[in-house]
Amino acid sequence: MNVGSHLKRTSKTNLTDEELLVLDVLFDSSDIFESLVKENYGSWHNLPYSHGMEAGILRNLVDKLIGNGIITSQTSSLRNKVFYALTEAGGKLWAAERAPNWERYCTDSSTQGENGNWTLVVESPSVATAKAFVDCADDCLLYRFNRDEIRMTTSIEQSLSTVYWRAFPVVCSISVTTHPLPDLTRADWNEYENSRIWWRSLTELAGFQIL
Repeated sequence: MNVGSHLKRTSKTNLTDEELLVLDVLFDSSDIFESLVKENYGSWHNLPYSHGMEAGILRNLVDKLIGNGIITSQTSSLRNKVFYALTEAGGKLWAAERAPNWERYCTDSSTQGENGNWTLVVESPSVATAKAFVDCADDCLLYRFNRDEIRMTTSIEQSLSTVYWRAFPVVCSISVTTHPLPDLTRADWNEYENSRIWWRSLTELAGFQIL
């Protein structure tokens, strides 16, 4: 387990390292037990590390977190699978340990409409962060779109679509119709990293913890 070189903890809670690793991958999504086992933890969550817990020990830990009101479980009616997610209390514990800079957080997702067009949606608690990501996404060819078509809305006391367990003073949402990138076009990840003032994932959070 190689956690120290990626994410630090404040030690402000009584969470064990193993419990915190479970909360890490649930901070912005719900997930199934299979994704939490040590064989899948790193690859399924795009992380360069995993934990060492056997499935039985992990199951007991998950049950303990549920019993303590830190995570919750819900059976999906669509796929009849049990999904685990952070409760508000669990989210607060995770944030106390990982100390994320929420003003630098953003999400990006693409959905296809009935007309076949794809729409990029970027969300952030900061207008400046959302705009910076959209500008970079265009410049480094992460997405292709017409900047004149960008639409932005702000909401007060709302949750992000991913961080559903917390309400933010402001949530900025930027949306724009995207266009297919030319064949063989690759995103310029060096420009992405050089421009990055945001974090979208656990590995990116490592540089934006307020410790």
